[in-house]
Amino acid sequence: MPDVPALPCAHPNAPVRPGRLVDLERLDIPRHAAGLWQAVGRNPSLWAMIPPGPFADEAAFIGWLTPRAERTDVALYVIVDKTGARTVAGLFLLLGINPAMGTVEMGLVYGSRLTRQAAGTEAFFLLAAYVLGTLGYRRLEWRCGPDHSASRHAAERFGFRMEGILRQTMWTKGRSWDTAIYSMLDHEWPAIAEGLTAWLAPENFGERGGQRRSLTSIRNGR
Repeated sequence: MPDVPALPCAHPNAPVRPGRLVDLERLDIPRHAAGLWQAVGRNPSLWAMIPPGPFADEAAFIGWLTPRAERTDVALYVIVDKTGARTVAGLFLLLGINPAMGTVEMGLVYGSRLTRQAAGTEAFFLLAAYVLGTLGYRRLEWRCGPDHSASRHAAERFGFRMEGILRQTMWTKGRSWDTAIYSMLDHEWPAIAEGLTAWLAPENFGERGGQRRSLTSIRNGR
């Protein structure tokens, strides 16, 4: 018999999740919106493969962001890069939060300071550790378009497993969208966390910042 989960889970409301390279801060529109616009909102290419955006100007971006910050089934976390001066660098969206069932979907928009950087991996680690570890959610879900190769690669690198493709799930931006669904489950998290922790360790990086061992090699015991 499977273990009976401790439900309902708490709502993800922590104001800050601190890390070594980044902090996750619960979105505060007056404090974070302008920085998010500079980091991700004003770059149309970041929104080409996801349903929202692009945005005509900062006002339009904040107009999209503000009501989502007020919804009870959504929690938004700003990623603050600490590798230099503290800088807003990206955004996490926890969507469809269902504490009764212990399930939640995550979305992300990374700016240039996080893409293909250790800081971006640590940001994901902090979020997943909070949701699956601290709060005890049973399922963390990742959705993207089947043709969004960068998003699919990131999901698989972080440790998500693909479940399948739902056809014709949306009509937006003048076309039909399919949805690839990935998941990470609570009982899978400890092994995933162990690999991420080993990869993120300072001793895994040389003086110039290059990795000594890849995340794949660590997971494969090489």
